[in-house]
Amino acid sequence: GVLTDGERYNQIIDAWTHARVAVTNEMMRGLKEDTNEDGSPYLNPIYVMSDSGARGSVDQIQQLAGMRALMAKPSGEIIETPIKSNFREGLTVLEYFSSTHGARKGLADTALKTANSGYLTRKLIDVAQTVIITERDCGTLQGITKDTVSSDRTGIDVPLSEVIIARTAR
Repeated sequence: GVLTDGERYNQIIDAWTHARVAVTNEMMRGLKEDTNEDGSPYLNPIYVMSDSGARGSVDQIQQLAGMRALMAKPSGEIIETPIKSNFREGLTVLEYFSSTHGARKGLADTALKTANSGYLTRKLIDVAQTVIITERDCGTLQGITKDTVSSDRTGIDVPLSEVIIARTAR
């Protein structure tokens, strides 16, 4: 009968995760089955954007209209007390400060990813900057033969040699 702190923590996280899923499913069902004031079916634009994959995810809509749910500390540990409010209705002061942990970590991760991709781009440019295509066939046995790249506006296939100019391709 006695729960350890770890078991209690896991059960709380599990219960709130199930609650978040239930709220999200009900919210998305409500958006899908939305109606006008006269009772006629209404195609909710937020639902359409998410369902089509054009913009936004179910998780983002959940935070806007459902509940923000569980947040993580900077250490990665999940905070037991969830954020039950959403951005549409507004957060309490405590919920706002609980959500800042994740926001700061997200911004830091984005900055690190940007730095890594910038570094990779710089390295690729350093390695490839001496490669210049100057002839239709240089006679080497290494490489891959390419005949046509694509069709131009007239529908005629264009040879690779006409598309590649200096170091860049059109």
